[in-house]
Amino acid sequence: MYLEFLFVIVDYFSTLNRRIAIYEWGIPIFIGITSGVLSMKYNNEVLYNIIQNSVPIIATLLGFTLAALTLFLTGNSKIEETKNFITKKKISGKPISLYRLIIVSYSYLILVETILCVGFYIASLFPYNTNLYICITTNSIFIIVMFNTFFTTIRSISDLYFIITKKE
Repeated sequence: MYLEFLFVIVDYFSTLNRRIAIYEWGIPIFIGITSGVLSMKYNNEVLYNIIQNSVPIIATLLGFTLAALTLFLTGNSKIEETKNFITKKKISGKPISLYRLIIVSYSYLILVETILCVGFYIASLFPYNTNLYICITTNSIFIIVMFNTFFTTIRSISDLYFIITKKE
């Protein structure tokens, strides 16, 4: 089985520091758990409708992420500068360049956005009237990963902005 995509995920998590982890995972986990609890208490349909309406947004983000990565790799005159700029982030105990950090971030985003889109369509093949707790747990996990994707996109675009607009 093809599992090399796991290296992208491992590299992404090894580049996170505490502040970024709280921003990219802490807030989404809070939102996901809160939405799951509220869904259990009030109405499970609302959570599913939010997910159903968010899939086109995620698909659009996937296209945007691919375009942003392509723009960075092909049209940026500062690629050599980013390759030579060593960050404080480490992968496998070795400091990485800003270039690799951006590639890891965008690769992670592309991978997760694709998994979310494909996962939604695969999940729609199964009957909706399964165990309530399984549905709420699955939907909450989807919400967590979806918000993680949104926040990671915001951070990655901000990083790209500061690299491209950096004054000489």
